[in-house]
Amino acid sequence: MFELQYLIIGIVQGFTEFLPISSSGHLVLVSELTSWQDQGLFTDVAVHVGTLLAVIIYLRSHIIALVKNFFSLQLTQNHNLIKIIIATVPAVLVGFFIFDFVQLYFRDIKVVAVTSVLFAALLFVADHFRIKISSWENMSYIQAFIIGVFQVLAFIPGASRAGVTITGARFLGFDRSSAAIFSMLLTIPIILASLLLTSYDFMSNPDVNINLYQSLFAATVACITALVSIKIMMQIIQRSTFNIFIIYRVLLGFILLYFYA
Repeated sequence: MFELQYLIIGIVQGFTEFLPISSSGHLVLVSELTSWQDQGLFTDVAVHVGTLLAVIIYLRSHIIALVKNFFSLQLTQNHNLIKIIIATVPAVLVGFFIFDFVQLYFRDIKVVAVTSVLFAALLFVADHFRIKISSWENMSYIQAFIIGVFQVLAFIPGASRAGVTITGARFLGFDRSSAAIFSMLLTIPIILASLLLTSYDFMSNPDVNINLYQSLFAATVACITALVSIKIMMQIIQRSTFNIFIIYRVLLGFILLYFYA
């Protein structure tokens, strides 16, 4: 049963991290449904490293292009890497002040249920009532900042960081693939920032329990399942809409409200 906990954590974290269905909400649900002991800070860091590696592998060509573009030193270019930095700033600044407060008072299964439905409805509106106009490479700095403001909403459990950034991008008129790609690119600095914070807490706390092999196992599972989920999502939205994720979120929200409200 001990090993099963790390398997489930790796699967849940990996499969939900980049889909617009809220990874934090599903982890709250796992915690609610099981009597497992908290996996610990070291495992949290490990699974985030796994998902970070997955998105870097999948978007490696985009990342290489971003770096080359940034170091081309042509100031007249619309540098895409700067857009990612701009879109990251609101979440970093706001998160610094409210992260602990949100974790303390809003990490609740009923909050996850309500926000799952509400933000699913918002994604539906953005996905169906906005004509696609361009790809993310043509995004302006102002548009990047607006998506960054949307990303702040991800601190609400159940809102989904991927969901709110994709919603913001769709409201601004970017096609589905571009919205998903930009959302995934934004996870890189966010996960790195999260890793820095949790690593600091880890290093400053001598009592942190290290389950090396179990954590590495969970990280590997998270990496593999994240790659699978990304591929599935991209294949779906290239042929269809975000409806399957919206329907799932609504059903999940109402089921949770039925059993826990």
